[in-house]
Amino acid sequence: MSEALEPGSTPGHPPTAPDHEGRFARLRERTDELELFISGLLAFALLAVPGRIFEAWATSTVHTEGVYGYALWFGFSTSVGLCYVVAVALIAHLAIRGYWVGLIGLKVHFPDGIRWERIPLMGRVSRVFYQARVGSLDGVIANADRAASTLFSATLLFALTMVLIGAGAVLLFAVAGAIGALFGNADRVMLIIAGLFFTVLVLSNCVPLVLEKVIARRHLRGVASPGLERITHRVLAFNQWLIPMRLLLPVQLTLQSNRYARNFMVAYFVAVMVAMSIGGLQAISSAKFSLFNRYEVITTEAVDEGMVSAHYESLRADHDRLLRYPMIPTDVVEGALLRVFIPHQPQRDNELARRLCGALPGGENRLRGPAAETAAVQCVARFWAVTLDGTPVALDGFVAMERRDLEMRGLVGYLPLSALSPGRHDLRLVWNAGGPERGAMRHREFRIPFWYAPDASR
Repeated sequence: MSEALEPGSTPGHPPTAPDHEGRFARLRERTDELELFISGLLAFALLAVPGRIFEAWATSTVHTEGVYGYALWFGFSTSVGLCYVVAVALIAHLAIRGYWVGLIGLKVHFPDGIRWERIPLMGRVSRVFYQARVGSLDGVIANADRAASTLFSATLLFALTMVLIGAGAVLLFAVAGAIGALFGNADRVMLIIAGLFFTVLVLSNCVPLVLEKVIARRHLRGVASPGLERITHRVLAFNQWLIPMRLLLPVQLTLQSNRYARNFMVAYFVAVMVAMSIGGLQAISSAKFSLFNRYEVITTEAVDEGMVSAHYESLRADHDRLLRYPMIPTDVVEGALLRVFIPHQPQRDNELARRLCGALPGGENRLRGPAAETAAVQCVARFWAVTLDGTPVALDGFVAMERRDLEMRGLVGYLPLSALSPGRHDLRLVWNAGGPERGAMRHREFRIPFWYAPDASR
């Protein structure tokens, strides 16, 4: 029975070797087109994604605390950093490819390239200098082509790394959260599991380096190390379960072995660190009025004693999403009642509830019916002090409220204003009055001036 012929072979002749070089050459002719297509498709689309991610994070983070809040923050910073860094890198790739296309166009129309002897106002010394620095047009085209392909591959490597970091973190937090729920102390269990995982990850990457040094020294002394080599192989095999090396290493090792190895790794890790920091910068800029400003007269301290738009529901904007301050409807009140909304933030309030609310074991409200609402009001009232024009306001008449428009829960109360004279009045709220001066649990004071105008509607 005759054997099947290899593709490209003829009967009676040995099969020809596969034409790998020709096949790669044909693929290479279209690689530039594919790079341009992918970069153009993703570069500017990715710039629109961080805004959506920020909105989702800002909406979700107010409802969580502890490790769950850290998990949301990690996912937010990783995703936003990935989008921005990849988008900037792809835009740079498009610029280099555009430069490369322009050079090719010049080469087509001017096949001789740079004709140095015909350049005016350039002497012999300058010509020698520029010829050594610039080189030929063919060399510049080749360098631009290599730089674009290198940047494109490095960008894909970075994107894969960030996606794997994010997916691994989500899986780790999910498993740790499930185990923590079984033991009743989710935050502590999740922190322990996360710490153990990252310790194992660091050790599994450091152990092979140490063993390689030991094996190399023993080899120089003429001592065989089969046991250490087996251990090294097993550790490397274990790493494959943690990191998909077959997906990352072809790109990483190719770039690392053909470019400057140390510089590549430094740039690679710097890009990862920058990506992880961009989310924090965006959160800070969203919480502050202006990240860079020169306000030397109307300072932040002056505004805090005056008026901040985040206190007035009618003046709040998207820029105030992270400012979860006590609120009143508007700065000019015409009715006889003033609605005051005090937000509840689990990230801060839960810790105080565990310390101050003895009626709620562990700070958890497990009551049902009207008792649950009463207990919630009494607990939150323990770490808020409210005064109107210096007169204390009791929070007993406040009720628990869910604001879907603000994506927050809290207490709401209606203060009577009919006994007040028209004009300016000051509502002052203090959170954790006995707290420290600094830190996450520091006491916070909010001053909300408003103007009572009962005759304005007439």
